[in-house]
Amino acid sequence: MKRPLAISLFLGALLGGCNQPFEPNGPLNSTLVVYGILNSRSDTQYVRLSSTFASPPEPSIRNAAVTLSGSDNSSSYRYSFRDTTVLWQDTSGNPAPTNVYVAYNAPVEGNVAYQLQVSTPSGLTATSSATALPPPLFSLKPGATPGFFVLSRKFNSQSGAAILHFYLDYYALVNNGWVLLTEEVPTTSYTDPSGNVFPVYPSITPIGTLETGSTDVPIDSALFQGARVRVFKRFAPAPVVYLDIRFVLTQIDDALYDYYYLYNGPVDNSSIRLDVPEFTNIRGGLGVFGSRAEVVLLFPLAR
Repeated sequence: MKRPLAISLFLGALLGGCNQPFEPNGPLNSTLVVYGILNSRSDTQYVRLSSTFASPPEPSIRNAAVTLSGSDNSSSYRYSFRDTTVLWQDTSGNPAPTNVYVAYNAPVEGNVAYQLQVSTPSGLTATSSATALPPPLFSLKPGATPGFFVLSRKFNSQSGAAILHFYLDYYALVNNGWVLLTEEVPTTSYTDPSGNVFPVYPSITPIGTLETGSTDVPIDSALFQGARVRVFKRFAPAPVVYLDIRFVLTQIDDALYDYYYLYNGPVDNSSIRLDVPEFTNIRGGLGVFGSRAEVVLLFPLAR
């Protein structure tokens, strides 16, 4: 039995290297599958619905009732989602029309518990809940340590896990046209016994293993210069215009991290796992509903 693919459209973009498909097991066409992430950086929220199915293409669920509600000491929130189609990329990077439910003008507030309710015309129902993560505090400390970018970081919630990415954005002349591209800068490197230098890129880390309070994260600026050199050599003799550097700190809650770790953490390169259980926090269905918080620092580069 085939099962619906949703996680690659959302969590793949969130965690970079995480492209594990979201493929819940369930009886054919009788189990509702719900996928959504509360996004504190946006006032537009998305939920994707489907049901378990026997063979592609997966059946779309139209005209469902999807609501998100929450309240704190001073305010209450209730958002209704509408059925629509958006043009997203599939797992191969090609544009693909995708049926989703969307709520516009729906900002989420940090530390507020939200309840998601779904019901379909055929009678399937499911619910879930998630507490929206407050954005972490994140800034660049200019000139703090010569030869290093020093980032100050403080998490306002100890939930889940986090990952820090460092990007170089640039324009390159490709086939007589300017193309906007991105190069990820490694956070460190190591040298093997033969003297070969290998970059090390960030991995998602549980918040509980990171320092509490405000901490400094130094990144060797030589790694950034190395990224610039790689880009220049890749396109030479065509011109390259460096646009900006971009630091992205992303935090996900326990539900999203549990899903990620269940499929990625226990697996190693020398074993074959046939006993990986399904993870879901959807009551009455399958899927995952969680929260993310992201802070972006963008610094233009001199031309």
